[in-house]
Amino acid sequence: MSPSSRNALAGASVVAIFAAAVIRLWVASMTFAADTEEWALTVLAARDIRAGHWIATLPGGLRAGPLESVVLTVVGLPFSESSVLAVWPILATASVAAVVWALARTRLAGPWPLVAAALAVIHPASATLSAARPSAGETVTVVIGLAMLVLVERPSAQPPWWALGLLLGLGWWQSDRIVLFAIPVCVALIASGRLPSGGSALKLGAWTAVGASPWLIRALVGEGGGGLPSPPEEWGAALRSQWPDLWGRLIGASSPVDATPLIPLGVTIALIISAAMVLAASLVLARRPRARFATLLLLPVTAIAALVSDLDPLLTTALLAAPSALLIVVAVSVLPDQHRASAAIVVLAVCTLTTSLTARTLADAPVDRDDPDALAETLESAGVTAAYSDDSTALFLELNRPGIASSTAVYPDDRRDAVAREARRAAHVFWIPGDPERAAAVRDRLNAIAGPVEEFTVGAYLAVVPIVNVPPESVGP
Repeated sequence: MSPSSRNALAGASVVAIFAAAVIRLWVASMTFAADTEEWALTVLAARDIRAGHWIATLPGGLRAGPLESVVLTVVGLPFSESSVLAVWPILATASVAAVVWALARTRLAGPWPLVAAALAVIHPASATLSAARPSAGETVTVVIGLAMLVLVERPSAQPPWWALGLLLGLGWWQSDRIVLFAIPVCVALIASGRLPSGGSALKLGAWTAVGASPWLIRALVGEGGGGLPSPPEEWGAALRSQWPDLWGRLIGASSPVDATPLIPLGVTIALIISAAMVLAASLVLARRPRARFATLLLLPVTAIAALVSDLDPLLTTALLAAPSALLIVVAVSVLPDQHRASAAIVVLAVCTLTTSLTARTLADAPVDRDDPDALAETLESAGVTAAYSDDSTALFLELNRPGIASSTAVYPDDRRDAVAREARRAAHVFWIPGDPERAAAVRDRLNAIAGPVEEFTVGAYLAVVPIVNVPPESVGP
């Protein structure tokens, strides 16, 4: 490859990484991207950590550690919370790009590691949604998992066992999805004859226990540490029903929100192109052992996991972004040397364009519910300092107004529940379109138990404030 082609390819890669950060910033500014329960729980956990509370796992039965909340807290120490959240898309893009670049450098030379890093953050478009906001540790899990693979991809070097163990432990604390990365790690170690033994094995186990210690302690004291996801009632049922949608999201031919096809026959066309890419990559891998990344095993491993568990489609696309990027780079190398740079630049341009166009469609995507900020302002003005809800409405009230403690049935949190029950004025909040009969029935019961009640109807929300704090368990089903 000529120096001019190399410089052009490196420049195109840098532009694509910059574009990925800009697109994520754009997506983060859209209402639907912010209104996720996982995002609310992550931000609220960061506030708890900053206030000095110990958080072992996110509340509500989620199998998720608080590492993203810790990052928000540490990075946000000299800044405001809003400032950290504003730059989160840049932090997420830079982290994933850096670790994929380091991963590709273990086996590739020249500008190709930078190309792989760019492809991993600009495509698929669905990954922009999961990385635009901190969301129950999805980005942290991907970064930790890829960092583990960085340590083992060099076939001739012994990995630092303490670092590998620490990353594995931290990854298990954060999410059981780290197992998907641990499988290629084990395969790489077995294939290269570098399995730890003796002191190395003890060091690996000890540092794994150190990293996973918060999860282990929580499990040992009987509070439940969470484990591997339970298989669905019928194995593969979710995948068979969602496969076209999942494939469309992964390729970028369908909307990340509702899997609506973005172009006619987009999934079919993308399937044909992808099959050709896999075939080309297979030919290269058969002839070039050095290009056999263990990371590529994430593709079949994640597909099998989708068959036997309940992997979320958006998380699945985020897990597959890095191995897909490496597969594309390997596939391009089957071309004649003089055409590789131009082909890679075209791929980067197409990925950037499709992701940008997909992000544009998200601006008009419907949201799950109305913005509760106006309700939060109304309740705060009325002196309400706690909110109960059957759904996640109370979480978003506390997110908008930290002075309102939340207590929800879907995401129970012992500390928040206790604070809410100590409040002098507490509101029972309902999103009326969700269950209007339930809202009316609870309002009537509260009026009978601790009436007269105050009612606040703001948009599609109803808030009922009795004269005394009445916990949900006192109202009845």
